[in-house]
Formats: sequence, C-alpha cells, structure tokens
Amino acid sequence: MGNSTAYDIYIAPFLRDFHVFFPIFLSWFVVQWAASHLLGFLFGPPFKRLPKEKREDVIVRSVSVCNGLLMTGAAVCFLHDLRQNNFVFHNDQYREVPGYRFFRIAIVSYFAWDIVVCHVYKWSFIWKVHAVASFTGAYLLSFPFSDHYGSYFTGMFELSNSPLHLSSILRTLEISSLLPFATAMEGLFAILFVCVRVVGGSIVTASWLKHTYMNLVANYYAGGTLVHGEVPLLISIVLIVIIQTLQYIWFVEIVKRVMAMFGISFSSSSASSSCSSIEGDAVKKCVKAKQV
Repeated sequence: MGNSTAYDIYIAPFLRDFHVFFPIFLSWFVVQWAASHLLGFLFGPPFKRLPKEKREDVIVRSVSVCNGLLMTGAAVCFLHDLRQNNFVFHNDQYREVPGYRFFRIAIVSYFAWDIVVCHVYKWSFIWKVHAVASFTGAYLLSFPFSDHYGSYFTGMFELSNSPLHLSSILRTLEISSLLPFATAMEGLFAILFVCVRVVGGSIVTASWLKHTYMNLVANYYAGGTLVHGEVPLLISIVLIVIIQTLQYIWFVEIVKRVMAMFGISFSSSSASSSCSSIEGDAVKKCVKAKQV
C-alpha cells in the first residue's frame, strides 16, 4: 500500500537521476586509478614498498577520504535546513532539502562503487553486506524521502570518515614525520565519532523512528494514502536500526582498545597497533558509513 507505485519507488529514481549518477559512479574509479599513481609519486618508496594488499587498501581509503570531503556538502545542507527550522527536527519527510539532491545521488553512486570494490578485492562477507545495505538504504531515500534526516546520515556521519582513513593511510606508510598528523587525525576521528555517530546518531535515529512510526500509524488509519510506500519505510527502519547499533558496537570496541592501550603501554607503537586493529576489525569502512 501507499500512494506511489512500485515503479515510482524503485525504478523512477534511477532513471531520473541516471545522468548524474553514472558520471559520479565512474568518477570514483577514476579517483581510484589516479590515487594508484599519485600516491607513488607523492610518497615514493614508503608507498611502493608496501605489499600489494596494503597498497590496494591505501588506494581504496584514499577514495573514501575524497567521498568524506565531498559529503561535507551534505552536512552543510543538513545544518542549514535545521537552522531554517529553528533547530528542531521536522516531520515533513517529502520536503526536499535545498542543494541536497546532488549529494543524495553522489552517496548512492559511492556505495555502488563500494559494492564493486568489495567483490573485486574479495573482502569478507560482512563488508559486502554492509555495502549492499548502505546502497539500499541510500537508494530508498532517493525517492526522495526524508531528506532532512537522510542528510544527517550521509553528511554528518561522513565527517568522521576522512580523518579515520587519513590516519590509517599515514600509519600504513610509516613516515615518521607524518605520524604526529596521524595522531591528530585519530583524535579528530574520536571526537567526531562520539559526538556525531554515537550521541547525535542516537538523537537523530530516535527522532526519525518516532516520526516514521507515527506516519505509518496515521497512514494505516487513512487507508494507505499518506506515505509513498510502507515497504520502503519498513526496510529503512530495519536498516537505520542496524546502522545505529553498529555505532554502539564499534564504540565499545574502540573504548576497549583505548583502555588496553593505556593499560599496557603509552608507546606510539602500541597506539598505532591499537588504532590499526580497530579499523581493520570494526571501522574500516564505516558507513562510509558506508552509512545511510
């Protein structure tokens, strides 16, 4: 049920946005290719001597850094829309946020690229699921639906990704003069992760779930005419709960690693090992996120 057809919900957004989606989708592969050459030119031996697997990881993380920087625009859209609404979350889920359309399409294209990368590099099953889930969630929001909240998850969430991946890249390259910068990026990541993903994410998720539940109930009593479709809303509810739950799991893991680091050693090598382990085990491709 709903006031839109399956074609309107699942097919029309792709056809409508294809002329923007496809060039951006291809651009991620161009960035990936360019990074493979530029990193060798910029860093020389520290990059070239890395094993193939680590070089590929650094290259992919470089693309993630670019996406994180790009999606800063989505964060600006969210903050501007929030300010326009007197810093109160609104329930007009079909009102488009001015300037957000490009970023809404860009994040879908990024997650599509992510799916390809996961399969090409044979990443573990959990990351493939994460990529598909992120793509699905972002695509469902491109109806457009819930721009106000969606811009938080695709914009504000992505703010922590660039410092995370930058720190990992610098730790992997092991260039001693850049390690202080890597430490600074790790500190920035920790602050953004806690403030934006854990605290802010909890508030925004709770508000979105409340409004969506109220809309579904009202839609039921109105005979299914108030929302564009119950199924995409229910899928979005499941995905957003999973995504926010992952933030708590990763937060607990990060706290454990930090406590272990300070409990065992204050050496920089211990810090580097702890940080790399956290990223490899839990936060390697966050809701880049990976996110919706």
